[in-house]
Amino acid sequence: MWKRAASRLWPLSGLLVLALPSAAYLDAQKAKVRLAVGSKPGNIVYLHIDLARALGYFEQEGLDVSFHYFDAGTAAAQALTAREYDFSANSIDHAITLRRSGGEAEMIASFTDLPCVTLVVRKDLRPQIRSDSDLKGKRIGVTAAGAGTHVLAASILHHAGYTLRDVQIVPVGSGDSFIAAMREKRIDVGMATDPTTTRLLLDGDASILVDMTNANETGMIFNGPYQFTGLLTRPDVIRDRPAVAQAMVNVMVKAARFIRSHSAAEIAATLPPALVGDRYIYVKSLEHSRPSFAKDAMLTPAAVANNIQSQLTFGLDLPESSRDPGLFLDARFIRAATAR
Repeated sequence: MWKRAASRLWPLSGLLVLALPSAAYLDAQKAKVRLAVGSKPGNIVYLHIDLARALGYFEQEGLDVSFHYFDAGTAAAQALTAREYDFSANSIDHAITLRRSGGEAEMIASFTDLPCVTLVVRKDLRPQIRSDSDLKGKRIGVTAAGAGTHVLAASILHHAGYTLRDVQIVPVGSGDSFIAAMREKRIDVGMATDPTTTRLLLDGDASILVDMTNANETGMIFNGPYQFTGLLTRPDVIRDRPAVAQAMVNVMVKAARFIRSHSAAEIAATLPPALVGDRYIYVKSLEHSRPSFAKDAMLTPAAVANNIQSQLTFGLDLPESSRDPGLFLDARFIRAATAR
């Protein structure tokens, strides 16, 4: 059961209580929203959703949200375009790839405008693999074939003058399975996200080769920001329910501002313990990935353009008419929310 961490009961006089509408009446007035999340709860790149639930932000904006957590982003995005859900928390990659099959989705608030992915190298191979120019012929672990980690690996290789044909891609999953693949020497390097990255570093199993949780190293690969996760919806929801879309974006801006104004330890203390798990690892992971979070959930065409470019580098057959970043974002709601 989620608890509203910021909620407090104010004392009310008997007369005032009688004058207020009943709780049942107020709940009936809330807009019902179906939200698909492209991960199980606790994924740091969807921290905005976890925080908004814990702090009661959805209710504050007059929303009655039902949540469904998927194992992966593709299924959540497909459910959105199939009209099973009104919004989804996803990476923008899915909006880009779904367009090829006639699906339409637009991002209306950003969670992360850096990839949040690190390329880690097995500790015993660090003397031989000092930069991305040493990757030729190596075994690169990714979470799954075609996943965002696979796509980003193509861009890192491109930066070094290589292609995916110059390496061996090994799907190894994430978390425990990723760590096992590295410890058992089934991969030489791997594309990891937190908390997997932090666990590998703390245990001494790997070190970082390329860190795309910060702007400097991301900029070397993409020459600017890179739109990753955020809030997606369909054009018909924007057209038919603009007030609800605005309320959802308001929630994400509140969450983004909470992230910016509180320490990683304070954020961890706000969330349900079951989501945080090992608090030390969670705090260290959040501290590491924190630079990836977009300020005020703001969207920029440049960040979306870099994601599109990474898809093209990976080999996505995307026609010229579908390469305009404006097709995949709508910043009107975020501009209104940040002006409040």
